[in-house]
Amino acid sequence: MKRIILSFIVSTAFIMLSGCEFSATSAHVENVKVCVQGNSNKCNADNPNFSNTTPGILLSCELKNSPENTKVQFAWYYIGQKKILIDAVTVDTGNRFGTLNLHSSLSKPTNGWPKGEYEVVITIVDTKKEPVVKKFTVQ
Repeated sequence: MKRIILSFIVSTAFIMLSGCEFSATSAHVENVKVCVQGNSNKCNADNPNFSNTTPGILLSCELKNSPENTKVQFAWYYIGQKKILIDAVTVDTGNRFGTLNLHSSLSKPTNGWPKGEYEVVITIVDTKKEPVVKKFTVQ
């Protein structure tokens, strides 16, 4: 009798949950670093200070506990008198899952980097997770 009741409870819970859509994920971003863009797609060390002649800036991070088809957006901003969006790109992990190395980069503008504060906002799309913000400076 206990087995029948337990089976009924499990079946009912499965039916109730299968009709609901939710985006629970344990995916999270760690080890966010910025560095001069080079031949690698991963920063070995964090270097949040750049000159305005730096050829390109690379941001690398780890996406941990990622399910397949996780989308991560990298939004690059210049922080002047107001916050200005420079570029935004969304990466889809496709059939990859687990711990993944992700990156995004910007090339030097024609007239060099404007001096000041910048930030990259890293968002796991379609979740309620707080975005990760990485700040850096061009001097």
